[in-house]
Amino acid sequence: MSNWDVLVMCLRNMFKRKLRTFLTVLGVMVGTAAIVLMISLGLATEAHHQRQMEDAENDMTLIDVHMTWPEGTTWDQMGNPIFPEGTPLLNDAMVDRITSLQGVHFASPRMSGTVFLRADPYYMESWNVVGIRAEAMPFMGLPIAEGRVLQEGDTFAVVFGATAEHAFELLGSTWETRADRQWGWQWQGQEIPTFVDVMNTNMRLSFDRRFVAATDGEQMELTGGIRPIPSYNIEVVGLLAPHEQWGADRQIFMDIEVLLYLQNERLRAEREVQDDWQWLISPIRERPQELFNHVMVRATDVSQTSRVAREIEELGFHTSYAGQWLNMMLEGQRQQQQLLAAIGAISLIIAAIGIANTMIMAVYERTREIGIMKVIGAAIKDIRRLFLLESAMIGFFGGLFGVGLSLIGSYVMNNFDVPFLQGTPMPEWMGVTEVIDPSLVTPWLCGVALLFAAVIGLVSGYFPARRATKLSALAAIRSE
Repeated sequence: MSNWDVLVMCLRNMFKRKLRTFLTVLGVMVGTAAIVLMISLGLATEAHHQRQMEDAENDMTLIDVHMTWPEGTTWDQMGNPIFPEGTPLLNDAMVDRITSLQGVHFASPRMSGTVFLRADPYYMESWNVVGIRAEAMPFMGLPIAEGRVLQEGDTFAVVFGATAEHAFELLGSTWETRADRQWGWQWQGQEIPTFVDVMNTNMRLSFDRRFVAATDGEQMELTGGIRPIPSYNIEVVGLLAPHEQWGADRQIFMDIEVLLYLQNERLRAEREVQDDWQWLISPIRERPQELFNHVMVRATDVSQTSRVAREIEELGFHTSYAGQWLNMMLEGQRQQQQLLAAIGAISLIIAAIGIANTMIMAVYERTREIGIMKVIGAAIKDIRRLFLLESAMIGFFGGLFGVGLSLIGSYVMNNFDVPFLQGTPMPEWMGVTEVIDPSLVTPWLCGVALLFAAVIGLVSGYFPARRATKLSALAAIRSE
């Protein structure tokens, strides 16, 4: 028989038993739609995850590295930690080692400190000063509204966050006045006047609180014991644009070497271990070896972030990065989608059993017809093709209608309020507040689903077709 004859006979047999064919096709349709919709939920999550990583690439390549505190850690009388022997230390040598790792763009220690600023008649007590390596700041991805970021060679230079200048207060102001102003700005989001134009005002900095002590009504001279309170002229080289997700708006950035110097000078002053003449020396002196609580690492690109973080953890430190949390969220959603896809696969397996049942019943019902075909000379392969084509067409049409049903279902999920499948807002700290569509049906998914349904039908019809070819012609004719 020609291919056309086989196709015509196949369609005639399918339409002869319309109800049975319809129910079998319906089973395949439901199973296909279930699998497509379940996979579409995972595809939507992955697509938005990928876009999120691309939109926030600067955030995704930054890794925060911090020390572990193993059991047995003690402290000396000065409050410095004493770690057990063999504990990996986050010091200058380790920072250089991390910098040498493949896929690391830069690594910079990061520390916080407190300084006191005066721009008469105003002052600021800033406990949110961040020290970093100046050469690393251009790669941090912080937006500049005016001026520039820190550069290698800067000493007493600082970069103000977008709203850090609001912390300036009038010298001699009362605690109640300052509290009302800070409350309105920091916790109620009120607009408050800016006292100091930091980019165009001369100001000085000190590590000693007595530098601004007159603000509490103490009215003391700016001298401390046998020497004046040290202070330094600073240059504000840049002002950041708003960048709230970094927490950088209220911070002041300066070179970590300068901040360490100021911190060491404060400690020397508190312990009174300086010689009487040392206050005259203004250049930055060599600092001792330091241990850092945090190191900021920038990977060369997003694809390297997780590997770099893993290698740093192997050195004995903890790491955290934005993509880590997204990956955890994605992994949880993938597991959920795998469960749902398994449920859809069960539906399709049941549909395959239905196809096999339908074709077996067709073999039993058409035994005489098969016998006659053999007697008049029909080839075994033609009979096999007839049954395989019929089962494959049931699978194909079921898959085709199933894909259509899944497209309708995806549209409903994306455009109507389905309580348990509403779009998920991305976390605000990631900088994206849009609501994502829960379902994404792609052309390749439709094609794979259609092909899979046809293959399921073909496989389901193999044994019934094989049984049909094994029937004896004479026995088949005598069966009715």
